[in-house]
Amino acid sequence: MAFGFQSRVLIDVGVRWISARRQSAAKRRRTLHQALLQAMCAAALWSLGLMWPSAWAAPEVLYGEYRLKAAFLYRITQFIEWPEASGNAEDAAFSLCVLGSDPFGESLRELSSRKVGQRRIALLYPATVKEAQVCQLVYINEASRKTLTELGAALSDLPVLTVGGAPQFIDQGGAIGFVVEAGKLRMELNLDVLRRANLKPSAKLIEVAVRTLGSGRGRP
Repeated sequence: MAFGFQSRVLIDVGVRWISARRQSAAKRRRTLHQALLQAMCAAALWSLGLMWPSAWAAPEVLYGEYRLKAAFLYRITQFIEWPEASGNAEDAAFSLCVLGSDPFGESLRELSSRKVGQRRIALLYPATVKEAQVCQLVYINEASRKTLTELGAALSDLPVLTVGGAPQFIDQGGAIGFVVEAGKLRMELNLDVLRRANLKPSAKLIEVAVRTLGSGRGRP
């Protein structure tokens, strides 16, 4: 199965290479860059076990850094054990929030048709740290140390997953940080932050992390 997937990636890149030879130099570079980016993103998702079956059928989902991050955000929710929602789970939305600047655009809005367990995903854009208390997952693209300190205090003991794209995000109190290593998108985990939020990451999520902090042991 893996061989078939890799073959399709290579075939797609090859087709784009043949097509690019008939184009101008500038357009040829753009075409090849797009093909290689798709192959890199697809390979990253596949190797981490974070690709869903329809991803290859709709390869445009894989283009661009933030399309890939949006895909990761959704798949991360599938590898976290969440506290049960109060009331009817089907009526309670799973609030996926972006605090601060929104780099995702349409890429994140595609997730509004998906679910986490039985809960539909609702996209929210809180204006303040305090407003983020209603979220289940908060993504922060860039934030000062002061903002992260305020966020940690506001979300203390709440089952809210914080994910960020800033360097050393988990060192500053974030739960999951995105990092790029050798041209590939990877994740770092702060197990103690996850424990305090009463969120349990699966063994698979811990396995694919390139770096972890804390032991995740002890009382929440």
